[in-house]
Amino acid sequence: MNIHAFDLNLLKVFAALFAEGSVTKAAERLGVSQPAASTSLRKLRDALGDPLFVRAGHKLTPTAVALELRPEVEKALTAISGLLDYGTDLDPARLTERFWLSGSDFFSELMMPRLLETIRLSAPNLQIVMVDRVFGTTLDALENGTVDIAFWPDLDMPKWVNRQHLVTTRFEFIARSGNKRLTSAGIGDGEPIPLDLTCDLSHVHFSPDGRTLDDMDLILTKMGRKRNIIATLPTFSAVLATVKGSDVIGTMPSHLIDRLGPHHGITRHPLPVDRADIPLMMLWNRRSDNAPGHRWLRGQIAECFAGL
Repeated sequence: MNIHAFDLNLLKVFAALFAEGSVTKAAERLGVSQPAASTSLRKLRDALGDPLFVRAGHKLTPTAVALELRPEVEKALTAISGLLDYGTDLDPARLTERFWLSGSDFFSELMMPRLLETIRLSAPNLQIVMVDRVFGTTLDALENGTVDIAFWPDLDMPKWVNRQHLVTTRFEFIARSGNKRLTSAGIGDGEPIPLDLTCDLSHVHFSPDGRTLDDMDLILTKMGRKRNIIATLPTFSAVLATVKGSDVIGTMPSHLIDRLGPHHGITRHPLPVDRADIPLMMLWNRRSDNAPGHRWLRGQIAECFAGL
């Protein structure tokens, strides 16, 4: 038999006839008319070459062929139902996938402790691989599938990229407690650093790809000023360690300062320019929108940032 010529709805009619023993009651069960159910029974008989149900008194009795087919029909209907319900009743404990995430250590610091505890308890067979790629290679990796989820500021993206806002942060200066230049200038924790002193201080700059300018530097350039950047570093943790151990200053997202600052003896200071807040996004390829494991993981990641 050519499956393309067979109406799979007839399997539902078969199951209803078996359960009810009556065309009229089967029709009521299926929400169709009695003539429609009779027509479906006739199509079943023609397709399978057997009467399937014969009248015995007031009821239809299944034939030997129908009795033999019943378990197979039930399995087929269960499989189709499972296909249509794909991912709607996901058991995380059954996930066995490895997901590749791309983002700076901002995301590792703020997300991973809670995320991995959730995975440990709910999805112990799922594995996370975290990498940090620069923007161009991140998009390439999302497109070719070598990265499943990426984290990046809210920028223009290709149409095949889907996104979800996670958190909006801002940058601040950090310095070690007792920084000689700030102490001699009488600048305490939380106080602004004057523009002249800002430009005279030595800076370390977070940059995964080694670029030394960001939008704050563009603003300073328009003002005829510039920072004295003496080094770029690929992670915020390296910026923090360098600032903590010397009299340089650096910039760091406010949420990361909230998390790490109290434990590392640093002070924080607002920037001397009006730099816009930065919306940070979770990005993925639209082809993964409805993949159950992918959707579950995105939900857990969003939960990690919900309280920030």
